[in-house]
Amino acid sequence: MKKKFTFKKAMYIFLGLLLALGLFAGIGYLITSNSKESEVFLTKKPTVQNMEDKVMATGKIVPREEIEIKPNMSGIIDKVLVTEGDQVSMGQLIATLKIVPSVQSVNAAQQEINNANLQISNAKVNLNTQQQQFAMQQRLYSQGVISKQEFLTAQQQLQNAQIQVRNANQQLSTAQKNLQIARTGVTPELQGLATTQIRSKANGTVLEVPVKVGSQVIEANQFNAGTTIASVANLSSLIFEGNIDEAQAGKLKEGMTMNIVIGALQNKKFPGKLTMIAPKGKDENGTIKFPVEGDVFNPNNEYIRAGFSANGEIVLSTQNNALLLEESLIQYEKKDGKDVPFVEVKQKDGKFIKRNVKLGASDGINVQILSGLTKDSEVKVWNPSDKDKEALKEKKK
Repeated sequence: MKKKFTFKKAMYIFLGLLLALGLFAGIGYLITSNSKESEVFLTKKPTVQNMEDKVMATGKIVPREEIEIKPNMSGIIDKVLVTEGDQVSMGQLIATLKIVPSVQSVNAAQQEINNANLQISNAKVNLNTQQQQFAMQQRLYSQGVISKQEFLTAQQQLQNAQIQVRNANQQLSTAQKNLQIARTGVTPELQGLATTQIRSKANGTVLEVPVKVGSQVIEANQFNAGTTIASVANLSSLIFEGNIDEAQAGKLKEGMTMNIVIGALQNKKFPGKLTMIAPKGKDENGTIKFPVEGDVFNPNNEYIRAGFSANGEIVLSTQNNALLLEESLIQYEKKDGKDVPFVEVKQKDGKFIKRNVKLGASDGINVQILSGLTKDSEVKVWNPSDKDKEALKEKKK
């Protein structure tokens, strides 16, 4: 006799299947957990070394003093005697000018000559008259016809006439020189000091010669800065000019040690010292930057070109024998609204446990560990780079 398939039996079968599925799921979870625990991770240990807490300023290398040489007269460049990079000494001739005479100045100087010639002519006529008067008064005085006072008056008038002739001749000479200056820019006796000869005003290296033969130049005056013939600077006296973010500016003090890193010289470092922090910041694309300056020391007299871009590493403090860990190994978790740093440390059984750490100063690559680790702690590399992955492959072999 067949037994009937009741609802109660169906429920037992269904529950049995659920139990079996749960059992299989638990076994799968245990297998997966064990496989994760046995997964191999690369680890790194902290190192003990000195560390500098520093901030970075970006900028460039410039001469301490750069002198722009300008003409004292307008004209056309006739000769350029130096090129960029030449070493020059104070007083060395670097260029000559050809003066373009002004018609107005030439006409004015010619008019002065005409006036001086007229004065000479008048003075000579007067002198001739006074000579005749004096000769007559002298005869009369010798005959006792006139008094001595009248004779002395005639003598004084003759002397005054002679002085007028000399003054007129001097005015003519001055007018002739003014005409020569209007035409050529210089007089013969002043040829050695001529403003048409542009000379260096300092010892140093020629940085720039922005003019060439045939260029028109303007003299420096109260209305115009004038045309720069050349710029000269002493490249053995250089400074660093840069900018630093406002968040870092408050940490700086004049006299702090700097390392000047010049990328064009294969990131070579030069010692320096912070000499200036601007009291006022500048807005650059919505960010406030403070200009800074620092001395650049070149103990080995290496050739540093003006205008090299550079970074100024300003040392805030130095930590000796600090326990350092790569900053990329630090992880963070939220606790009470704050980011709490932690690392995963390997145990003797190969498992990793989470351990909170207290961080100190950072140089952007390594961070100081104040507590939570020892120099023998093995920290999991939780976000391996390509280089770390290659090292892990070698470890598994």
